[in-house]
Amino acid sequence: MSRSRTQPRRTLLTLMLAPVLCGALVAGLVSAAWLALGSPVPARAAVWMQIVKTGEARDSGAPDQPFFVLALGTGARSDNPADSPDDPGLSDAIHVIAVNPALGAATILDIPRDTEGPGGSKLNSYIVSSGSENLRAAANAVSSVVGVQLPMVIRVNFPHFQDMVDAIGGIDITIPTAMDDDFSGAHFSPGPTHLNGEQALAFSRDRHSFANGDLSRSNNQGLLILAALSTLRAKNPSAGDAVRLVALVGRHVKLDGVGISDLFHMGQLGLALDPTNIKNVTLPVGAAGGSNLAPTADAKSLLADFVDDGVLESH
Repeated sequence: MSRSRTQPRRTLLTLMLAPVLCGALVAGLVSAAWLALGSPVPARAAVWMQIVKTGEARDSGAPDQPFFVLALGTGARSDNPADSPDDPGLSDAIHVIAVNPALGAATILDIPRDTEGPGGSKLNSYIVSSGSENLRAAANAVSSVVGVQLPMVIRVNFPHFQDMVDAIGGIDITIPTAMDDDFSGAHFSPGPTHLNGEQALAFSRDRHSFANGDLSRSNNQGLLILAALSTLRAKNPSAGDAVRLVALVGRHVKLDGVGISDLFHMGQLGLALDPTNIKNVTLPVGAAGGSNLAPTADAKSLLADFVDDGVLESH
């Protein structure tokens, strides 16, 4: 499709949070840390997130081309499955994030966890540990549903999600509807709210407060990503604040198949983004076999619009 849009003013602030919560822009933080602070050692401290390059994906291309990445949040309480054999760490947060740097726009596609993948398995079951091959299998499964290659996968689990949110000082969000769920710990009234790490996790986990369960939960996870970006922009941190946050995140990232040039490229893709130019959309799904879900007829046109250039125009 041909479009003409005014690209928003580039700013470091737009780069600061997406890596923390949605992964697609994590490269900007990490590469900046290496460049500015003398190569801090990746994953020197607790690993907050993994970034894995998929073997099947081609290079993401020129800096003005759309880029797609898979972001996963898992229920694991530990990075070592042997520590919690009864907690497989299913990926109940599944988001494909598309960035179109030429248009200064992006899309967060929220995919319900029970969506059916290859062979009839649910998409959330393709990762049951933090191993890189499990992440690549998850990327292949999601790619088969969405219809686009996913060059990189980013994963974060429960405790590290909380750590990341607390490290940036929490998130300001407008709660869309009342939430009262003892399972997730989400007890919120509608309206503006400041969430710490524990509260942000509860918000993103709650599915019992809604008639359509996981569909609302998936959409709320996307809302949290956008709210986090807006929160950091509103703080207007100094260059020194930004560098310190960059270094902090840079020490908590584990890389596999991803180099500094890849990270810097992804950082460039993030520099043009503004939260107002990011759409958050949940994949339309309906009943399939058993408790599985499958994309509806409406999803076909949405996905065609999405994979075309990463920007939704008619949805």
